[in-house]
Amino acid sequence: MPTYSEDNWITRNRKTIPRVLGALLIMAALYYVRRDLLDALQPFFYGAILAFLFNPLAEKLDAIGVKRWQSALLMAFLLLLIVGLFVGVFIPSVVRDALQLAQRLPSGIATLRVTYQEEIARVTDWMSDLGTDIPGDLGARLGSIITNALGTVVKKIGGIFQVLLTPVISFYFIKDKRMILAGLRDLFNPRQQRMLSELWVEIHRVLTGYVKGRLLVSMYIGVATGLGCLVIGLPNTLTIGIVTGLFDLIPYFGPWLGGMLPVLIALMGPDPIIKAIWVVLLIVVVQQVEINLITPRIISENVGLHPLLVMFSVIFFGRVMGIPGMIIGVPVMGSLIALFFYIRSHNQSSDMSDEDASPKPSEDAEPEPSATASSEPAPKSSDENENGSNENDVSTG
Repeated sequence: MPTYSEDNWITRNRKTIPRVLGALLIMAALYYVRRDLLDALQPFFYGAILAFLFNPLAEKLDAIGVKRWQSALLMAFLLLLIVGLFVGVFIPSVVRDALQLAQRLPSGIATLRVTYQEEIARVTDWMSDLGTDIPGDLGARLGSIITNALGTVVKKIGGIFQVLLTPVISFYFIKDKRMILAGLRDLFNPRQQRMLSELWVEIHRVLTGYVKGRLLVSMYIGVATGLGCLVIGLPNTLTIGIVTGLFDLIPYFGPWLGGMLPVLIALMGPDPIIKAIWVVLLIVVVQQVEINLITPRIISENVGLHPLLVMFSVIFFGRVMGIPGMIIGVPVMGSLIALFFYIRSHNQSSDMSDEDASPKPSEDAEPEPSATASSEPAPKSSDENENGSNENDVSTG
């Protein structure tokens, strides 16, 4: 039987084990209430984003002598005005246009089937060979899909309390910014405060460059696409501009998702194929101008992520948080990458400082005589050798 001493593993970790168990219990509880917790944190999250966007304007008002609470109140009023315009003007227009589209969709699909019966039959036979009936399923389910989507939108709009609460939260974030930051700084020692300040400078650069640049690019996409569709002669151009601009906030996938709506509207009207081709050409031209001219100049590669990382962040955060996660995934990933590189550079500088601090032998110092050399007799001089030889000669004589 093996005997165990009192200094076993449990005794040595008697303080660590309860902490680990407590952390696991907290993580399990948070996972259990994760949906309710995320719903409760949403207005705070969006309020922090809006405060981050409007804080530079509040800082400029502070510089000209406006009190902090007054500038924060002005920012909150502007936010409420923007939210009111969005809820009172844009959303009803989008819902009305979407309902009209849902009503025209079955007849539009029937018209397309009659007009292009041979082409559709050829494609349908090809899909039947593959074992699918995509046109039939699409025509039968697309109306219900749009209706369910509208129901989801209306349900989300029903949370008007959270929408109105977001500007109030951003008001307190802007007003009490210095107090909040001071409270967070007190949680760390001076050395950690300096490190966090240096890290925040880099993260702030990434976030500011990406968020502001992305908003400007999305505004361009929405205005250009809406005006182009108006010239082509499509209805519901306001809805087209809003939808394409919002979807453009999602990297890579957003332009394709937003471009489906004007193409679908073009196919529902007169001269569907010609107008659909013009819409596709319009979207391609607008996207090429964005990719080659506007995005490099405005965003200036502040995030610096590889395209694979961009797609991964969009998919991962979209899976976790839905459409908002697809929008914020890239700046969050950019901030994490900035954190990684900062920690690595800090560790490298710490290693170099440790090497510089280690004592090095001086080149000017004379080497000490070794023990073996000190024990050996010193060589005799030439005078001593001559005296010794003379003594030997006298003794022999």
